[in-house]
Parts: sequence; C-alpha cells; structure tokens
Amino acid sequence: MHRSPDALVGHRIVYGPAATVSSAWTFTHDGITSHVPLEPNISFSDNEGAVAAAKAGLGITSIGYWACRRELEEGSLVPILTGWSMVGTQVHAYFPLGRATRTAARAFINFLLDEFGKSIDVTRAG
Repeated sequence: MHRSPDALVGHRIVYGPAATVSSAWTFTHDGITSHVPLEPNISFSDNEGAVAAAKAGLGITSIGYWACRRELEEGSLVPILTGWSMVGTQVHAYFPLGRATRTAARAFINFLLDEFGKSIDVTRAG
C-alpha cells in the first residue's frame, strides 16, 4: 500500500513508548518529507501494549519491526505506507564504567550495533 502519510489524519492512533515524546510522525520518501501532526487515542508505556492494541483493531501504531515481527509474519498486523520511511528515534544506552559491568554492557552495546547497524552514533560519556 503506497499512500501519503497525510492519510493518517482522522484515523485512530495508538502511541507506544517511542512516540510519547512527539505529537507528530515524520516520514520521508524520494526526498520528500511529510510531517503529520497526530493525537493518540490511546498510549502505552511499552511496545507490547501498543502492538496488542493495534492487533485488536484499536488503531494504527508505529512500532519497530523487531517489536512486531511475529504479528507481521502471521498477518495479524499489516504494514501501511510502504515506500515511506519514518525518521528515526534516538535511543540512549547508559552504563556505569567499572570492571563488574563492563563485559555485560559491552555485550549489550554490541547487540544494539548488530541490531540497528551503522545508524548508531556511539558516544562515550563520563
């Protein structure tokens, strides 16, 4: 399905945790940027709640593929606005420096790098 993001206006919107800081979703396609102001009908503090709500027909949600892969594969959720990409959300991972947590923290950072690829900017704080 290839429509304009403006078609989202008027639909019921389910916000998940990544969307709680913004009142709009921003999309890009062929160099065009579309900024769509949306009001959620319902919000969740976790991905699982947003996925369950969308699966139950309560509205459209914006969730990363990794959070709804099973539902997409089984067909209980379907992608919309194919061909459009959403502007990314920043993710921050903080961990204390020290001998006890260094191995586990490094393993987690490596997982994030593998999962999200080159789009991660690794900055060391402290």
